[in-house]
Amino acid sequence: MAVHWMWKDKCGEMIIEQTMDGETKEFTKTLYEGNCFLIVLNEWDEKEQHMYSLYTFFADLQHAKRCLGLEKGYENLWTSGFDRVKKIRINKKKSHNWKKIITLFGQAFDNLEIEVFSEDDTV
Repeated sequence: MAVHWMWKDKCGEMIIEQTMDGETKEFTKTLYEGNCFLIVLNEWDEKEQHMYSLYTFFADLQHAKRCLGLEKGYENLWTSGFDRVKKIRINKKKSHNWKKIITLFGQAFDNLEIEVFSEDDTV
């Protein structure tokens, strides 16, 4: 399955803490809806050009549960590596799955800031 989205379908942000070689940095990832339950991108500007790369995605609800370690036999991708989700912001007017997303992330993390907001424009 090819992952695709529309730029107008940005529905939130995720703040990730990454620790490498004893140094911790924060990175902002953008959340989109498309043909998946949730799409998470790295986005940046370079030489006046918008760039992006796919960070991760959840194909459907079951895939999300597995990636977040909420099903038996699976580990949370963000607690078994060097990335940690610190905060998730989600626009409930832009995300059809916002309730499920915040519930899943709330179950998967003990120390997580969750912000739900409602705006018609992109985040």
